[in-house]
Amino acid sequence: MKTALAFLLAARRCEIDDLERLALSCELVQAVSELVHQLQRERGASNVFLASDGARFGAQREAQLDASRAAEAKVRAWLDRPELGGERAGASVLGGARLFTRIALALHALDALPEVRADVAAQRCRPDAATARYSEIVGALLALVFDAADVAVDPEVSRLLVALFNLMQGKEFAGQERALGAASFAAGHPAADAVQAIQYLVEAQSQCFRRFEAFCGVEVLRQWQALQSIMPLAELERLRRVLLASGPGAPLDSVRAEGWFACCSQRLDQLHEVEVALARGLGEACARKIAATRDEARNQASLLQALSAASEPRAPLEMLMGGELADEAVPARTAPGAERVEAPGAEPLGPRLGRSIVDLLHAQSQRLQAMSDELDAARAALEERKLIERAKGLLMSCRGLSEDEAYRLLRQTAMSQGRRLAEVAGATLALADVLARP
Repeated sequence: MKTALAFLLAARRCEIDDLERLALSCELVQAVSELVHQLQRERGASNVFLASDGARFGAQREAQLDASRAAEAKVRAWLDRPELGGERAGASVLGGARLFTRIALALHALDALPEVRADVAAQRCRPDAATARYSEIVGALLALVFDAADVAVDPEVSRLLVALFNLMQGKEFAGQERALGAASFAAGHPAADAVQAIQYLVEAQSQCFRRFEAFCGVEVLRQWQALQSIMPLAELERLRRVLLASGPGAPLDSVRAEGWFACCSQRLDQLHEVEVALARGLGEACARKIAATRDEARNQASLLQALSAASEPRAPLEMLMGGELADEAVPARTAPGAERVEAPGAEPLGPRLGRSIVDLLHAQSQRLQAMSDELDAARAALEERKLIERAKGLLMSCRGLSEDEAYRLLRQTAMSQGRRLAEVAGATLALADVLARP
């Protein structure tokens, strides 16, 4: 019959397995981050190309296609790894159906790229249509990152994933702003509803970057602040004012299209530097956590092995720990006031071993509870986003609003009532039946 000792060590093995799956998910997130960045650049170049009737950015767009295809190939190559070979094995390695479903949706979205590119090359679509199609693909990739953050099992890694998702989402809003502004300048007049859309995108960026700052950690925050000091924010704001001051049909200087694109691209590239640093930090955090958990598991196994040497066989412990037990036992320590627990008759443990197991169980329980509390705090930001997105979708479907109109309505309601945006979103969803009535 297995003992409490065996299950304690099995729990540690489960933690290590969870962290190893999380490390693999973070590798995928890094590859997806690079692909999103390249597709954002491709979208921007395609918009200038289309809005100028093919007169501008033809060569830049062709060069960007190569970079996008290379980034896509890396994502697909990662998904072709041997350890993901079988359906059951792959689901086990990455942690279940939810993330696998997001991967399937992302790959389905990527399959539409050749058609989008062909339509852009032949100028068979308008800039706003191309933006929407590219944004749908990027959105599917960002949803994959969101789910990776939502299912993360370690608080530190979860916080970094939340930060990365919000940074990527804010950068995506910045990329949409670049595409919309580039199309407006290149066409010589604002695109339909451009002013309203840009106002929404600017506010959405600000929201995302604030959440990113709250979760990114001290070192990344320091890099973020340093980069902001050299970003072309003053020039961007000047060009924004030109766009926002122009009414429907008002003329715009088409020569400014390249200046706008260059200014926005410089900022996006600098945002990508922070993305890369954050993604690298994710990998390092996973490796550090795995190593620390393995060390703790070996120490526990060695302690319990030494205490139970007279009555417990060594083989089961070695099997549970993968044969990685420490050579020397760790001295036993009993917490002050620890309760003396006698094991059941089926588990012949001495008093010293019983006390040590109780100490370890208490420590394990407290540590897991602390991790759970930290995870709840990190996931609260994700839950708020889910509420807001669902509320926007409800208003769009029931009231015929655009995404930015739905967001503005929620935000204005929150400001007028002195409530948080997530609270207003929750209240809106509670009225789903009322809103759906004709």
